[in-house]
Amino acid sequence: MPVRPPSLQSVAAFEAAARHQSFAKAADELNLTHGAISHAIRKLEARLGQTLFERRGRGVALTADGRSLAARVRLSLNLLGDAFAPAANDRQRLRVSLMPSVASRILIPRLAELQAALPGLELDLRCSSALADLAGGEADVAVRFGPGGWAGVQALALADERLVPVASPDFRGGRPPRSVEDLLDCPVIRHPESAWRLWLDPLGIDEARLPTGLAVDDAGAVLDAAAAGCGVALARVRLAEPDLAAGRLVRLFEREVSAEYGYWCVWNGGSPKRRLIEAFAERLRALMA
Repeated sequence: MPVRPPSLQSVAAFEAAARHQSFAKAADELNLTHGAISHAIRKLEARLGQTLFERRGRGVALTADGRSLAARVRLSLNLLGDAFAPAANDRQRLRVSLMPSVASRILIPRLAELQAALPGLELDLRCSSALADLAGGEADVAVRFGPGGWAGVQALALADERLVPVASPDFRGGRPPRSVEDLLDCPVIRHPESAWRLWLDPLGIDEARLPTGLAVDDAGAVLDAAAAGCGVALARVRLAEPDLAAGRLVRLFEREVSAEYGYWCVWNGGSPKRRLIEAFAERLRALMA
């Protein structure tokens, strides 16, 4: 005899609470009370005999059982949504996960050419700094900046990356640093992946000699801060292309170095949209060449 599933309201309450890591935000999204969300979660936990959330004061965090269930629920809800979507449109729609900086500075400037090459393609861009759970159905394909070699997925290398110091043309009254010694007297905008050591080590200079300055955890915001005159940034050349072309940023030195990471398309090898994903990835690689 088939097992009777929980109500869709309970499933929706769990999914929203898991996504937000907050009962209050889930209640706001679903137009329910905090108590209703809490009651729905308790019923699910009793039904499953599992603790799905750890209660931490006013916040919550998924347990291991909760994370496992959340991945399965997301996949199931995506499949349910697909069942009600027009079949022809769904076959041509790709949910693409990517960093906001990659979306605005790499993909969107090439979007018209990409869509002209793949007529009928519909893109749903999911811009987030978090890695999408491809196995859990959060996205059909992801564009990532990283080392490659991710387990359990198919990956296609799109392009490598180069690094070069940049600043606003008006930085320091229009007199930006022109020597490495000048650079060591400038405020530096730091990013977790900026890797100044790659540019400085061949010159025999310790990264620790760079002055402290603004720290930013988004590569696009690093470029925005540099364009606003906040300091010198070690830019990814591909990300900085629109700003360099428009004159918002200038190269401080001609010398570029190779980044440790590159750009990749990544997807679930078992996806029913595999052929469309592969066409998307190949075309994007050609446009980034």
